[in-house]
Amino acid sequence: ALILGEAIKNKFGMTARWDLANGWSDGNDHGMFNIGDEPGGIPKWNPRPAFYHMYYFQKYCGDRMVASSSTDADVVSYATSFSSGETGVILVNKSSNAKAAEIKTLNFKKGDNYYWFTLTRGTDNGEFSAKTFVNGYGPSVPSGGPDNYDTMSPYTASTTNGIKVSLPARSSVFLVVQK
Repeated sequence: ALILGEAIKNKFGMTARWDLANGWSDGNDHGMFNIGDEPGGIPKWNPRPAFYHMYYFQKYCGDRMVASSSTDADVVSYATSFSSGETGVILVNKSSNAKAAEIKTLNFKKGDNYYWFTLTRGTDNGEFSAKTFVNGYGPSVPSGGPDNYDTMSPYTASTTNGIKVSLPARSSVFLVVQK
């Protein structure tokens, strides 16, 4: 999420950081999908953690990047607007501690609700987990993420008392504010 956000912020039209798939090489693999050589009975083409972050980034990143900042050096914020009127915010907690964030929209009308997905890592390999949890749901196999990531419902809350989210340690939050 950080690489994608920084690339857009710095006006790059494309990034090519990840291979679609390549050899496992004892876990030294930057491929987004398993090509069938990953141990542990992982299905061929099973998505790896980077895939889930890119999937939600694409869904919750609008048409135009807008100014965004954070008062916490450990929390990085990328804000976008959609041509349909919604506001997208992607937050990354770089810290090993949980954080709380409040989104303050300026020059945007906020609707009644906001929606978000929180992505966290597993505890299987320290800082470099092979697992991604989406809103608390993880993979059914030893790596990847939830099988139903594309049909999961986001968390939902009213904007009446502000737009507030919890950011677990080393997490990413992908959020859209209704127009």
